[in-house]
Amino acid sequence: MTSDEDFPGVVFRVRRRRIGAGVRIGAGTVIVADDLVLDDGASIGEGCDLRSARLRLGPGAEIGASARVLVADRFTVGAGTRVDTGGEVVCRELAVGAGCYVGHRWRVGAGASMEERSTLTVGDRCQIAPDVVFNATEPITIGSDVGISADVAIWTHGYHAGHSVRDGHTAAFEGVVVEDGVWLGFRSVLLPGVRVGAGTVVAATATVTSSLPPGVLAAGVPAKVKRTLRPRALTAPERAQAVGTLLAGWLEHLAYKGLAVDGDRGSWTVTSGGRRWRVRHLPAGGGEVVVEPAAGIAAVFAFGEPLSVQGELDELGHDWRDFCRRATWLFPYAGNSTGIVPHRFARLLD
Repeated sequence: MTSDEDFPGVVFRVRRRRIGAGVRIGAGTVIVADDLVLDDGASIGEGCDLRSARLRLGPGAEIGASARVLVADRFTVGAGTRVDTGGEVVCRELAVGAGCYVGHRWRVGAGASMEERSTLTVGDRCQIAPDVVFNATEPITIGSDVGISADVAIWTHGYHAGHSVRDGHTAAFEGVVVEDGVWLGFRSVLLPGVRVGAGTVVAATATVTSSLPPGVLAAGVPAKVKRTLRPRALTAPERAQAVGTLLAGWLEHLAYKGLAVDGDRGSWTVTSGGRRWRVRHLPAGGGEVVVEPAAGIAAVFAFGEPLSVQGELDELGHDWRDFCRRATWLFPYAGNSTGIVPHRFARLLD
């Protein structure tokens, strides 16, 4: 059982609550809910104001500092999802799936977002960059494995009082759907009523005014289909070579961060202070990378399909997973991974 004394400086106005083990809530946070569920390892930063009739954070989910959330019916964040600092949310319902990252200062609302159709649903394993706007006056549905770049805006209503329907103008109120595997480029805009087909790429600064088919590259204002995307899966040798190149880049990156790296031909020793790891590359099949601490359980990253990771991730394992993520190799694991802070920066943060 938990009590208010377990969370000093936190204000609860909650009828029913269940708080799991290892939950952290920052001082100055206010939580208002009829039903509150914070699963094991969930984390809420300082100075948040979270209000929803039903509010649930899954295991290991994180809400960054200074978030402002006003969701009338249901606000849920899936296992391992991280919502970074400074978000502002107003809508009827919001559900974010598992394994997502939502960047700083996302904004859900920007209009009549207290209405009955104001909902936002985000699938699993999505990556949403900072300063993204979801104008959820009408329903917005984001599929799984979607990438949304910085400063993207998705609008579900558009009108201006000076352009009245009495004068023959139109007022748009219509939802938006983004299907699985879509990539929305920097500062792209989606207007009311559009559907972006699975696997499509919308180029930077494009404005999507009508629906796009799956598997294409679209660019321009208004966005037009430029070509069909024809992905080709790597062969096993190509895959092993790609993994080897990726690993070489990571080891170089570790050296920049201040870790010592020694070895070659598939086996390296990595040391940092008094800690030591052995890193091995096993190229057979799709390839495996093993990150093994001197004391502890090894993490094995298998690059065959589907990608998988076994064992436990420590600081170095999380750094490798994060490096892979940045290169679009997305390994499933409970929680988001973050990289080791380079020593040039770390010494300034002590």
